[in-house]
Amino acid sequence: MFNLTTNKGENMKTKEIKNYKMNDSVYKLRRKVINILYEARDRGINLPRVNVRIGESTHEYKNVLGVGGGHNIWITEKAIDRGYQYLLHVVLHELGHSVYNLPHDKKCKLMAPTLSTPCDVEQAWKIFKRYNYNNFIEQVKSA
Repeated sequence: MFNLTTNKGENMKTKEIKNYKMNDSVYKLRRKVINILYEARDRGINLPRVNVRIGESTHEYKNVLGVGGGHNIWITEKAIDRGYQYLLHVVLHELGHSVYNLPHDKKCKLMAPTLSTPCDVEQAWKIFKRYNYNNFIEQVKSA
């Protein structure tokens, strides 16, 4: 999902997700997302610094699970509560928008605009790595 956002510190906001104020319980939720970023690194995927916010979908966008753009991702507590496989899918999807500027793609299970059943864990990583590789090749070509 692409939209206009502000992306610095307390002003990192998006209209689809209302940020939670940081406290111990929000920190634990945020840590689950950040652990996926570390797992990407451990799997050999080089990512830039990505800002992570946790919140809840706003009334107008009640089905949104995450938003990504401009090296920022917002993930809802609802996405986190559904377990690791579901969260992984949402985080990698939003990283696709945030880091690689990918649009939604109905033909790609990871980048589809809606989520009914998440990719299995290894399938999600395989698709995301393919985007990482393709992005790397594009950067080399343009250098």
